[in-house]
Amino acid sequence: MNFRLFPRLQSRLMTTGAFALIAVMPFSANADWTIDSGPQVPGVPQDIVITLKDNPMSHPEEACLVVTLARSLSAGANVTLFPTLDGVALGDEKVVSSRRFKCKLPGDQEISLQENLEAFLDSNLPNNPNDNMVICPLCWAERYGDQAPDYGVLDSDAVGALLLGAEKVIDF
Repeated sequence: MNFRLFPRLQSRLMTTGAFALIAVMPFSANADWTIDSGPQVPGVPQDIVITLKDNPMSHPEEACLVVTLARSLSAGANVTLFPTLDGVALGDEKVVSSRRFKCKLPGDQEISLQENLEAFLDSNLPNNPNDNMVICPLCWAERYGDQAPDYGVLDSDAVGALLLGAEKVIDF
């Protein structure tokens, strides 16, 4: 399109572009993710959901990272793992107990994925330890049928409440 033939269109496009730039700039200029403003309600820990969609067998480092992150954040927040799609294999002890899964922890420590996951789940001991992980029931049924998971809970009602009540959802 030759803008010389349409000077009014060119003028309007330039005005619209300038307005869009001016309208968006203040928001990005004020974004500061380095300031920790704390929980949204003072004194009340945040509810954080961490999802995992990739199979631990094909992405072991990602599975270790998700569980390690969940453990570290659970010191000051209510953290729930929510495996979906192929990530539901995190609920299968045969997968999690594989000797090839070694998770690197801070300080050059190494721990198995199974030990890491169990330590995270046990951090909720006053309640049911498995409540820290809600497995997508549709994804689990697609891959495992009627078999119950070894880790986590299958609760269709929990999924909506889990996601709608979360202040943060971290997706892997």
